[in-house]
Amino acid sequence: MVTLLDCIERIPSIMENILNKQDEAYGPFLEYVKDRIGEIDEIVFIGSGTSSTAAMTSRYFAEKASGLRTKVVLPNDYNTEYCVYNPHALHVFTSQTGTSKVVCEVMKKMSGAGYLCVSMTEAENTKLAQISPAHICLNCGDEEYLMRTIGYTSSVLNHMVLALKTGLLNGHLTQEQYDSYQADVRRVPDSHRVITQQTKGWFQKNKRQIMRSRCVIFTGAGSLYGVALEGAVKFWEMPQVISAGYELEEGMHGPNYGYNGNHCIVVLNDGGSESNKALSLARYMKEVFHNGLVVGTKVVDDQDLEIEIKGGDFACLEFSAVPQVMAYFLAEDGGRDLTVRDPHTLMYSYFNTHS
Repeated sequence: MVTLLDCIERIPSIMENILNKQDEAYGPFLEYVKDRIGEIDEIVFIGSGTSSTAAMTSRYFAEKASGLRTKVVLPNDYNTEYCVYNPHALHVFTSQTGTSKVVCEVMKKMSGAGYLCVSMTEAENTKLAQISPAHICLNCGDEEYLMRTIGYTSSVLNHMVLALKTGLLNGHLTQEQYDSYQADVRRVPDSHRVITQQTKGWFQKNKRQIMRSRCVIFTGAGSLYGVALEGAVKFWEMPQVISAGYELEEGMHGPNYGYNGNHCIVVLNDGGSESNKALSLARYMKEVFHNGLVVGTKVVDDQDLEIEIKGGDFACLEFSAVPQVMAYFLAEDGGRDLTVRDPHTLMYSYFNTHS
């Protein structure tokens, strides 16, 4: 039987597969945009759930690598009569299964009106792929669990690769810069393997603290904000623990007044410009409420998980292993059976977001 942990441990090989097949996967996309590349002044990521948190994670790098303004939009916001659409934007629709209803509706609307639209799904024959002017295969394969871990990481990586291809095509990146980024991302899979193993042991030492907390809050700056959001989603999906994800600065503008010893704050710290702020929040939670943890390149004490980042701007892919492993073991220790693929028949009798 394939466990959800097996899926997490499969992610590095899937990332390697994505990178090895990128020229083939992105050929149709580059052909689609090449004659209009000079017109494109924005990238708009559109997706729901994990596809949205993936876009929140990748958008910082996407803007940096492509040289184009980049934003994330919920599909329902683009499915109203009250939006002003950018005619020069590249609209990227992400749905792992290609069956998200509203995403498909917006694709039909936008592509039918002549906007540049490309989809990303797990296979060429998905519904979203078939109605798209251009399609990029995520090359993630089938995922055995509805709680998407492979899908999240695959979507983030593909968004970043799309940005690299776009930046090279529009002249924002030189070939040397492009090759340097490609070398950086090639180091991520092995680093992900190491961090996954580190997290297993670290979680066992700290699980009592997490399990006794009424709420777990992830926080991080930049691309780690997206990882924090996805961490919160996974904690709600898998162990069914009340959770939240905050951008570091925003989490210190209001939510901080409500923190107490019942809240476990997990600070994601890449050692960048916001590192001192991140560590200050962690020390506050540790020293005042005895309920703070740090995951990152710089930590507070030996209770934290210190990791070494190998991928440079692709660090978010390395960090993402941590909340996924944490959520899995928390669900296992809590007695939740994750092996049932579809236990939600009753819920689907009320509403279904996928077709």
